[in-house]
Amino acid sequence: NKLILIVDKPIDKTKEETVKEIKKFYGEILEIETLTTSLYDIPEIMEKVIKVIDEEYKKENEILLHITEGRKTTSLALLFAGYTRKEKIKGIYYVIEETNQILPLPLIKFDIGNSKKKLLREINKGKGEVNGLQSKLKIKQSAVYQHLQELKKEGYLENIKELKLTDLGRIMIL
Repeated sequence: NKLILIVDKPIDKTKEETVKEIKKFYGEILEIETLTTSLYDIPEIMEKVIKVIDEEYKKENEILLHITEGRKTTSLALLFAGYTRKEKIKGIYYVIEETNQILPLPLIKFDIGNSKKKLLREINKGKGEVNGLQSKLKIKQSAVYQHLQELKKEGYLENIKELKLTDLGRIMIL
């Protein structure tokens, strides 16, 4: 009973006209909303989509993600958002262009352990000192170093002078 269209910035005449046409065609049978997102920032797109998923789930709405149209970055962000909220959505679907068949996509788990997620969140807040992380998370210093090495190796942290999250790191704390 509700359709949420993801529209990337900048919004041009073509996008405006497309949204108008969809609202004109389906507006009497569906509530239609738009969500404006970034063009290429996958973590930013995911963050907005996850917020919508969480809100709609609270309203006990059934949530389906359709990732066929649009830019690949938007489709990937929708897919990843679905993975992070696997328990809140019914499915993710892609329509095969040649046959118009609906292809259900597998829902995989997209998560890391709590300690690593907490470490990433603290680093994202700018609190990347090992001693601070150790006391904040109440784990041994050796465990902090081990987690940091693993997070760097797995691509969640950039290997620079100060700790900084990669896009993958930003995704994992959503």
